[in-house]
Amino acid sequence: MGYKRFNIERQFDVQSVVTLYAKWIRDGRFKLDPSRNKEKVTLHDPCNVVRKAKIDQFPGIGDDARFVLSHVVNDFVEMTPNRENNFCCAGGGGTLINGFARARSHYGMVKLEQIRRTGATLVCTPCVNCFDGINNIAMAHKEDYEFEPVHLWTLLANAIVLD
Repeated sequence: MGYKRFNIERQFDVQSVVTLYAKWIRDGRFKLDPSRNKEKVTLHDPCNVVRKAKIDQFPGIGDDARFVLSHVVNDFVEMTPNRENNFCCAGGGGTLINGFARARSHYGMVKLEQIRRTGATLVCTPCVNCFDGINNIAMAHKEDYEFEPVHLWTLLANAIVLD
């Protein structure tokens, strides 16, 4: 964004790894077996990246994540709301390190209920901060919620068939 702000022409492209995964699958780089990921999976759209997609930093990243999941899992269920309207993981914007763990845990209940409604046992997130945010609030309420976060690359790696 700094290059854009100061009107400097970049000598490189910036892409999300999610977009690269989708491109690699479209290009046929991988032989995939989605049956290797046996659990029901839902997708947390990362606030930072997916909402920025609406301002043209990473256009299509929400669709790319769904494209990847459609090739690496058999049992995918959407959260509602989703994409740029998704609820926060309670870990973004620096809140993971702000010292207000009880407040994050409390406000994260909105996210936990959203996940619970899907019936998924795995919550896929392409963002490491969201992974930690969802893991932290799930651990704080582990007696009431039975799911765990999983990185998108983990599901992709599980589905790759090596000849």
